[in-house]
Amino acid sequence: MTISPKLIWQNILELLSQSFQNNNIKEWLSSIKPQKIENNTIYLEAPNKYFAEWVEEQYGEKFRSLLKKYNIENLVWVYEENKSGNLFERKPQINTLSLRRSLRFENFIVGKENEIIYNIAISIAKNPSKSYNPLYIYGKSGLGKTHIISAIGNKALEIHKNYKIRYITVEAFFNELINAIRNQSTSSFRNQYRQADMLIIDNFDFIEDKPTLQEELLNTIDYLLSKNGQIIIAGIKHIKSLKIREEIKNRILRGIVMEIACPSFETRYQILSMKAKEEKLDIEDEILWEIARANIISVRELEGAIARISAYSNFSNNKIGHRVFKDLLSDLVSNKKENYDISKIVDIVCNKFHVNEEYLKSKIKTKDLLYLRYAIVFIARSKFNMTYMSIAKALKRDHSSIINAYNRARKMILKDLNFRKIVEKIEKLL
Repeated sequence: MTISPKLIWQNILELLSQSFQNNNIKEWLSSIKPQKIENNTIYLEAPNKYFAEWVEEQYGEKFRSLLKKYNIENLVWVYEENKSGNLFERKPQINTLSLRRSLRFENFIVGKENEIIYNIAISIAKNPSKSYNPLYIYGKSGLGKTHIISAIGNKALEIHKNYKIRYITVEAFFNELINAIRNQSTSSFRNQYRQADMLIIDNFDFIEDKPTLQEELLNTIDYLLSKNGQIIIAGIKHIKSLKIREEIKNRILRGIVMEIACPSFETRYQILSMKAKEEKLDIEDEILWEIARANIISVRELEGAIARISAYSNFSNNKIGHRVFKDLLSDLVSNKKENYDISKIVDIVCNKFHVNEEYLKSKIKTKDLLYLRYAIVFIARSKFNMTYMSIAKALKRDHSSIINAYNRARKMILKDLNFRKIVEKIEKLL
């Protein structure tokens, strides 16, 4: 039984999308039509020569490897432009993403860990192209890269009324480029970006292993820099770690490269507090502090925690107390039981704060010693849910004194910055 060219082509596209783990490949290549198979050769119709050349560059070798499974040795391109003179009248489909107006400097929580990036961003928004050009911000997903680069654009629009700003993800730029190549309208496509005063590019890591995309972005960056346009880029990896052309790295390294840091304990609390106010949640500060102490470094996950509590609040009359909070966020906040040896916490405290263990467990009540004992009790109870009895035994105290220490520590974590820093330092070492 002979398999039709159409069915073979559908199978090739399916295998290709699996091979490259990209669901968009079938959409990108949808304008290619299989015509016939003749003498072990498949004839594929493309919209134009440029699109066929782009496909060859990106996937040609893989195509031929997959076609051999169907005993097809050769591939011949037939161009649609040979049959129609209307192709050049087509216009590109420009779907440049809009800046999210809600992502502003006013609602970006600034911790000490990201003060420098924040100040550089403000400076660029006020005086684009004067310095820090290009600006490249990198860091783990969910830390606020999109927020801060969008805030730059929004503030620039507020100050410079007639400023032309383009915000785009690299994947969206790639999709538009493919459409432009397919429709032979690359000049119009390029003009959309080269007329910009500020180009903001997000998710830059998508550029890896895509030579045509890299060439186009390099030319766009060069053009904008030559006319003093501001370029702002965000990605997960450091620019030096990306598998891209050295020319692109060199252009970006001429500007400034900054890493956005994970939010500190204090910053996480401020983010949670702001989001709780926005949601008009009646939630105890102690619960916000406990979420902040959890091992959550992603701002998105912190926002998700508040969204979960907000949803519960909207559909339940129950107060969001400690027990409800533990149940709601059990997957985010540790609720371990007796699976951590308290002696390890004691060892860390003694080594980090240069305290003799016997001295720590003695009856002496200097302020420094009390703070360290309270910290041990607080961490053992709230982070690992250890029993009062096991903590009392480890610290050579009675049951009631550990309960009192824990209750006092719960109040101190909200009001005493020095105590909070001690707890945070110990938890980082854990």
